[in-house]
Amino acid sequence: MTLNALGGSQDKPFSSTRDGEIVHVVYPTHVNDGDLLGSIMTVLASQLPTVVLHEGTSGWSEPEWTAESRAHLSGMIAAIRDVPKSFSHTTSPSDLVRVSMWVTACSSALSVPGGVKDAHGAVLPTSVASGKSASKYMTKVVQGLRSNVSDEMMIKAIDTLVTLIKLWQKQVHNDALAIVRNCKIAWSTLMFKGAPTQTIKGKKKEPDRLVIKSPVKPSKSPWLSSAERSELGNIYKDKWSYMDVIRTEWVALIPEQQHRQYEHFIKRIKQHYEELNNISNSVHAKLGKRKHWIESYCANDNYKPKPKRGESESFLLAAHFFSKDHASATLQMCKLFAPLTYFPDRDNKQNEIWHSLFPEKGVYEVTSGTFSLKEEGESFKLWAIWADIFKPKISNESDDPAEPQPTKDTNLFKVLFGFSQT
Repeated sequence: MTLNALGGSQDKPFSSTRDGEIVHVVYPTHVNDGDLLGSIMTVLASQLPTVVLHEGTSGWSEPEWTAESRAHLSGMIAAIRDVPKSFSHTTSPSDLVRVSMWVTACSSALSVPGGVKDAHGAVLPTSVASGKSASKYMTKVVQGLRSNVSDEMMIKAIDTLVTLIKLWQKQVHNDALAIVRNCKIAWSTLMFKGAPTQTIKGKKKEPDRLVIKSPVKPSKSPWLSSAERSELGNIYKDKWSYMDVIRTEWVALIPEQQHRQYEHFIKRIKQHYEELNNISNSVHAKLGKRKHWIESYCANDNYKPKPKRGESESFLLAAHFFSKDHASATLQMCKLFAPLTYFPDRDNKQNEIWHSLFPEKGVYEVTSGTFSLKEEGESFKLWAIWADIFKPKISNESDDPAEPQPTKDTNLFKVLFGFSQT
C-alpha cells in the first residue's frame, strides 16, 4: 500500500488515510519527550492492530497548547494508560476528558446490533460537565485543540487523533463492558423503565418532571364508608407496597447480577403495575355504581354539601349517606352495596357468600357475626361492615334481585329505599 491517497500530505507527520478497516499513518522521524499530542499518537498507533505506520521524512513539532488543551491531552493519556473501575471523576479538565473517553467507549461497546444482554447503559453518566454529554464534551475538546493551531499539518494530525480515538474505542470493547458491569444500577432507573410515568409541567422557569404514576388505591374511592375504606386499605396494603419487596431484592444483588437480571426485574415491575392497574380500574368502576344512589339519597334528604378548601363534595355526600340508618333499604339496594358487587370475585367466592344468605325457610337476619375469616376469607370484614350498615333481613321467599339501574325518576328511588325487603 502506498500513500498516494494522501497526495501532498504523505510526508506530513501524523497525517493519515483509511483503506477499509486499515488506517495508514505517516510517523515522523522523531517525537520529543514532553510532546503531549505526539505521545498520544505514538501510544495509540502502537496499540491498535489496524494501524499501519509509514516512515515520514519530517520531524514532529508540538504546537504551543493553552493550559486547558494541555490538561485535555493529559486526560487522554490517562484514559489510554489505565482502565477505570467506575465513572467517578473530579471536575478538573484532565479528569473530565479521561472519564468522557471511557463513557464514549462504553456507549460504543453497548451499541452493537441487538444490544448486550448482560450489560446495560443505564449506569452511564448522562452528563459529565455543565450538562454536556461525554460525546459533546469530547467534541468541544477537539474543537479546542483545533483552535490552537492554524497550520494544515497540525490540523491533519488532530484529524488523525480523532480517527485513532474511534479505533481505540473499538479496541477496548471488553474493558468498557467490564466497567459497565461493575457499576450498580440505581433502583430509580429500574422504576422509570418499568413503572407507568407521567410528566408534570414545571411552573414558571422550572423544568418538567417525570414522576411515577401509581394506580389509585381502591380505598381512595369517594363512595365508601370510613369503615370500608379502612378495611380495603388493609386488604390491599401488601399489594400496593409489594414494590418495596422487589426493591429489597434488587439492591441486594451485586452489580453483575443486576445487569444480568435487568430485563427480568423490569418485566416484574411492569407485571405488578399492570395487576395494580387492573385492580384499581375494576374496583373503582364498580364502586362508581353507588354514585347515583348516594347522590339521589342525599337530594331526597335535602342534604347539600358545602366542601371546604381541599375537600371533595363526593366524600361529603358519601359521609352523609353512611351516617344514616339504612335498615329499611330494599334487598335490591342492599345487594348494590354488598362486597359482591365490587370485590374481585375469585373462584366465584363472593357470589357463593351472597347466595348463602338466603334461608331455606323463614327470615334470616344478617349481622356482622354472620361472617368469619375461615368461611368468607379476606373479604369477611367487608361483609360484616355491610351487615352493620344495612342490617338485611332475607326471607326464604326473597328473589335474588337484579342490579338497579340509574334513573331520574325519584319515585323509583323512593321504592328502592322503601320498607320492603322482598
